[in-house]
Amino acid sequence: MIERIERILFILIFIIFGFIALHIVSLSNRIEKIENKLGGSKKISCNEKDTVERVRRSVVRIVGGASEGSGFAIQKGGFILTNFHVIDTEPAPKVVLPDNTFETGEVIMADEAFDLAVIKIKADLPAIKFARLNKIYPAEEFLAIGYPLGGDMPGSESFVIRGAFSRCTKDKKNLVQYILTDMTLIPGISGGPMVNICGEVVGINTAGLSQGGVGIAISSDSIIDKLGKVSTAKDPLKDVHKINFEPNKNALEAVRCFYNYLKARRMEKAFELLSDNFVQGYSFEYWARGYRPMLDTSVVMIKPDKKVANRIFIKLSTKDLVDDEIVYKFFEGYWDVKQVNGRWQLWSPKIKQVEEPGMEWFMDMEIIKEIEKFVKARKASEECGPQMYQILQEPGNENLSLQELYDLAIGIKK
Repeated sequence: MIERIERILFILIFIIFGFIALHIVSLSNRIEKIENKLGGSKKISCNEKDTVERVRRSVVRIVGGASEGSGFAIQKGGFILTNFHVIDTEPAPKVVLPDNTFETGEVIMADEAFDLAVIKIKADLPAIKFARLNKIYPAEEFLAIGYPLGGDMPGSESFVIRGAFSRCTKDKKNLVQYILTDMTLIPGISGGPMVNICGEVVGINTAGLSQGGVGIAISSDSIIDKLGKVSTAKDPLKDVHKINFEPNKNALEAVRCFYNYLKARRMEKAFELLSDNFVQGYSFEYWARGYRPMLDTSVVMIKPDKKVANRIFIKLSTKDLVDDEIVYKFFEGYWDVKQVNGRWQLWSPKIKQVEEPGMEWFMDMEIIKEIEKFVKARKASEECGPQMYQILQEPGNENLSLQELYDLAIGIKK
């Protein structure tokens, strides 16, 4: 009897230990899957909530004339990394900080082919560390942080998009390595960091497919390698758009310089171009007060009036930071400009705000019709007209004849 009981107890103990062993194996497999999802055993102790809060302190919004995007601190001293396409054509990008204040940034290095740019600001934000790709696990979860939809999405807090690593690929032409994920990256989040669960940068958000489901980032390995090369290049600013300030050249350049000074927030220089007739005794401090919330001023169109001498017709757009929202405004009109003591000065304006302009407002329909007529007479290709108009918009080309524009468009050199 005793032996039978002992035998039954032994079987029960064996079954219990077997069950426990199976449960331990199952639990171990689950833990392993979680570790792989997070990127290994070392990352299992990292907390997503803490990571997001920490990384957000380093992420900024980048505002330019033609585009908006994101960026993040990569080094102490105010060094901000973003995509080149975010600051392309923008010599004075505004950097909106996490506390909703903003500064005018200085582009100190850039590479258009690699789509990277570094901006310097005065504020010292906490830098984010980089991770190496050899530490990335298959299907590891990443977080993309930034400001999607630009100023169309109000709020000072950056967005977080979650997704998983798919694979890496490489652009053989430019030797750029990309990380592919299953995220849907929205325009505006470009330039922001893509980080692992511990907040280490694995890439910079760069592009997403329009139908969604694929998010692309330039890998951390490529970023580290390229920044090292660009920083020691002879001309790290060769791809950066530059502004030439020539206010005393003529009436047109005086008006253009005024708005470019506003864009660069060189307020004292802009104020110097205003005549006493316009300022009417107001001090610089009083005048500049109205421009405090201004993030950007961009000239949409500028040209001399054909009937009135030294009258400059202009269309422009502005972006103001009001509370936590970017407000867009559009204006058109003219400035009368006069020479005073050998200097061109803005004498008197007649400029009004335009509410909800259509697409045609952004184009000079008068010159477009002239170009179309000119191209049609020469039976040139359809692409020639738009190319001529694009060349005309470049600074310094306002006085080119239609023939000169045509020659440039088809590549004729004389």
